[in-house]
Amino acid sequence: MSIKAFIFRFWEHVAVALLAIVVFCFWLFGYPFIPVAREMSVLFLWNCDYLTERLVLPGGMAQYLGECIAQFFLNPVNGALAYAILFVLAQKLSSKLLRQFFPNIKDKVRFLLSLIPPVILWYVAMEPLIPLTPTIAALMVMAVACAVMTIQSKRTRLIVLCLLIPVMYWLTGPMAVLLTLCCIRWIPVTATLFAACLIGSSWLTPYPLRQIVRGIDYKWSDVRQMGTYEEMECDMLIRQQQWGKILKKFPSPVSPAVRNACILALYQTGGISYNELMSRMVVPIEMYESSPSVFCAGDSYGIVYFGSLSSAFIVSEIAYRLLWTGISQRTAFEAMEYIPNYNKSGRALKILTEISIITGQYALAEKYLSILDETTFYRRWVRKMRPMLANPKLIEQDTFMKRSRDSYLKTKDYFFI
Repeated sequence: MSIKAFIFRFWEHVAVALLAIVVFCFWLFGYPFIPVAREMSVLFLWNCDYLTERLVLPGGMAQYLGECIAQFFLNPVNGALAYAILFVLAQKLSSKLLRQFFPNIKDKVRFLLSLIPPVILWYVAMEPLIPLTPTIAALMVMAVACAVMTIQSKRTRLIVLCLLIPVMYWLTGPMAVLLTLCCIRWIPVTATLFAACLIGSSWLTPYPLRQIVRGIDYKWSDVRQMGTYEEMECDMLIRQQQWGKILKKFPSPVSPAVRNACILALYQTGGISYNELMSRMVVPIEMYESSPSVFCAGDSYGIVYFGSLSSAFIVSEIAYRLLWTGISQRTAFEAMEYIPNYNKSGRALKILTEISIITGQYALAEKYLSILDETTFYRRWVRKMRPMLANPKLIEQDTFMKRSRDSYLKTKDYFFI
C-alpha cells in the first residue's frame, strides 16, 4: 500500500496523530514554562488525608486527578506529553459523542466539529490562573456521557441520568451540567435536578453559591497572580540553571526580578565579577525607581521587591545562590502565599528544607522532609538529605551548603523568620 493510499484510507488516524504531534511540540518548544509553573503551585501527596480533603468538596475528584497529573510537569517533556494525551482524548470523546447524537453526520464534518473541544481546552490551558481541574472534569463528564448514550431505552437512560448527575456533580463540579443533554426530551427534569445539586452543595460547603456555580477550583481568581510569561519562563530557566539561555531570551527584560536573574546569569557565565554583580544587584532604596534591582539596601536592613509567584521564586533562587539565606527563606514563604488556591508547593518546601538544615533547625527540616517523602519526585531527594539530620557533619561534605552555613553564621540576619 502506498503512502498516499494509506493516508486516504486512514486519514482520521493520521490527523489525530498530527494533532498529538502539534500539541506536544507547542508545549515543549513554545510554552514549556506554563506547565512547569503549574507544578510549582501544587503539592500532591500520596495519602488518604489529601484525597479526603478533595472529595469533601464538589469537583474534588477532578481536582485530585488534575493535581496528580500536574506533579509530572516538573519535567517539560512530561507536561507536553500529558497535554497531547488529554487533547487527543478530548477529540476522541467528542467524536464519539457526535456520532451518537448525529449518526448520519459525514465523517469529515464530524472530525472538524470534534476539534472544537480540544481547541477550547487548549485555550484554557494557556491561562495560568486556570488549573487542570476543568479540563479533567470535562473529560470525565464526556466519558460518562458516551457510556450513557449507549443505553437505547430513553426511560432507562433518564433513570440512570438521575442517579449519575448528583454523583458526577460531586466528582467533577458544574461541568456535570453537560449530562443534561443526554436526554433532550427530559432536559427540564435533569436541569432541575442539577440545579438542586448546586443549591444543596452551597449549604454543605463553606463556599458561596456564586463560586460553586463557576467551580470551586475551576479558576483561581485571587488578585495575586502566577506571574507574566516573561517571569514564568525565566523562573523555569533559572531553576534549570540555564544561564546562557536566560541571557539569550531576555536581552531587554521588563520585570525587576528577571533583570536581576540576567545579572546573576552574567556572573555565572563569567561576564562580570563578583563586585560588579553586587554593585548592580543591590542599590540604595532611594534609587529603586530608576534601578533594575529588586534588592534595595536601607540604613540597616534590606527590602525585597516582587509581585507574583514566579518573581518570588526567582528572588528566592537568586538569594539562595548568593548565600543570602534569610532572604531566600522569606521569599520561599512568600511564594507559597502567592498560590491562589492556598495550596502548598513542593519546590518551596525543598528550598525551606535546605535552609533549615543550613541554619541548624533540624526538627523543622525533618517536618518538611516528612511531607516531601509522600510526593513522587521529591522522595529520592529526601533520602539524600535525611542523613544530614542524623549526622550534621555530613553538611561539611557538601561544598555549597558548607559555604552557605559559614556565610549565615558570619552575617547578621535581618530576614530570618
